[in-house]
Amino acid sequence: MKILFAGIVLIVLIGFAGFFYRNVAERNAVPPTACTMEAKICPNGESVGRTGPACEFTACPFPNVEIADANIAFAVPEGYAADENALGAEPTLIAAFVKPSLSDSVMHIITVRRYAIPAGETADDVILANTRYQPADMQAEDFERFDTVLINGKTFRSTVIERFEAQVYSSYFLARATDVVRFDVLEHDVTEWTNPDLVVSELPEHQALLEMLATLQTP
Repeated sequence: MKILFAGIVLIVLIGFAGFFYRNVAERNAVPPTACTMEAKICPNGESVGRTGPACEFTACPFPNVEIADANIAFAVPEGYAADENALGAEPTLIAAFVKPSLSDSVMHIITVRRYAIPAGETADDVILANTRYQPADMQAEDFERFDTVLINGKTFRSTVIERFEAQVYSSYFLARATDVVRFDVLEHDVTEWTNPDLVVSELPEHQALLEMLATLQTP
């Protein structure tokens, strides 16, 4: 009888301890964070919401690309993939993307570079200093061979760097307060590259770059 009574007391004590522990745990529990319902619009028009303990925006999925250090984001054109192996080749190169051309041995290439504007210099100084026309490696001395292009409210300086052996290489420069961001496209399989009447901006991969620049987000 004593054993039975002791067992009943033990069960009651265990039950009371469990109830007490659960009550204390519920009082001290941190309530789940309720994130706001606002949405972030990605460069390609998709939207993402906030999530996680810190309620941070979910990263926009590829083809959206965000380069936080440069404060830019954009949507990569269809058919292009990131070329991670290109990064590190030079300090100004911050992104590179490739797409197979009609020739199996070569790729169309889109690159993004960033140049800081040194003290005492202007964005124009930086643009000219970093423009060399090929294949003669001729330094740009003025903006005679540049065009001013307005894309989605942003003003770019554009120029054709090279037309040589079925390839066309073009650059777009975006000047900001402390730096210049450069976007290049190297396009292959251009059959009329020697035609003086060729409208470079109408080439397929050049059009792809323009579409990318139309999605560009900057502060």
